Amino acid sequence: MRYCGVSFQRGLALITLALLLAAPVQAKLQILASIKPLALIAQEVAGDEADVITLLPITASPHDYPLKMSDHKRLRAADLVLWVGPELESFLARPLANIAPGKLITSYQLTGLHWPEATTDDDHHHNNHAHLGKDPHIWLDPRNAVLISKALAARLAQLQPESAVVFHTNAQVFAASIELLDQQLAQQLAPVKSVGFAVYHEGYGHFVGRYSLHQVAYVTYTPERRPGAKHLQELREVLAKEGKCLFMEPYYRAQGMDEMAKTLNLRIGLLDPIGEQQVSSYQQLLQQLSQSFLTCLADRRDH
Repeated sequence: MRYCGVSFQRGLALITLALLLAAPVQAKLQILASIKPLALIAQEVAGDEADVITLLPITASPHDYPLKMSDHKRLRAADLVLWVGPELESFLARPLANIAPGKLITSYQLTGLHWPEATTDDDHHHNNHAHLGKDPHIWLDPRNAVLISKALAARLAQLQPESAVVFHTNAQVFAASIELLDQQLAQQLAPVKSVGFAVYHEGYGHFVGRYSLHQVAYVTYTPERRPGAKHLQELREVLAKEGKCLFMEPYYRAQGMDEMAKTLNLRIGLLDPIGEQQVSSYQQLLQQLSQSFLTCLADRRDH
């Protein structure tokens, strides 16, 4: 009887194990972020509780991107899509129109976002293009990143209540780290606040405004738009007066910029608002931007 009892217990254990192995493993939540900066923020909140996928390659412009069939499949399969909004990724407006509101976070529409103060400068080099709404590069102000992380934590908690504490805790830890980083960047950039510079495209208002930097012009309004001869002449004139640095971007370069920089004795810097392959955190993205400004401006400030 004892032998039979042991055999029965072993058999029961084997059956239980087999049932556990046969039970379907619950798949992780799939978060699809439109661009890398949003994915970096999402990863901070999701931790190990969800998978974060980035839709656009880092070499692609969020202003204009041709979606592939595989991209459409990923949009439909995602449990949550995180994007800025049609003000930045206009190509996503139609594909996302059929996605349930509960599976979508439009960052541009979040309540409480911080916006750069509107310029009161009447110089034509600032106003030769009309703004279609406010600057959509909202992630370049760290306070907005914190706001996005909190909205994301709240939505993920609804989608996966058993992990709600994890999501909210991760968002709080992220917010604390960003608050400290924000203070550090403000201190680092303070010595170069008065140094004039031009950026390649008009997309850095949130960063420039947050740290009170002295942007005097831009090469082109959006990366895909080639600057006209009149605008380039205006750019040359304003940089000759108060410019010390001309910033380019990794995947865009307008013709004649090197020659202009050489003629006007400007340094050429490099700004990347999206984050190169080696950038693995949102904090690193901002630190890299700050360092790029310092490298180009620090030794050129007026005494």
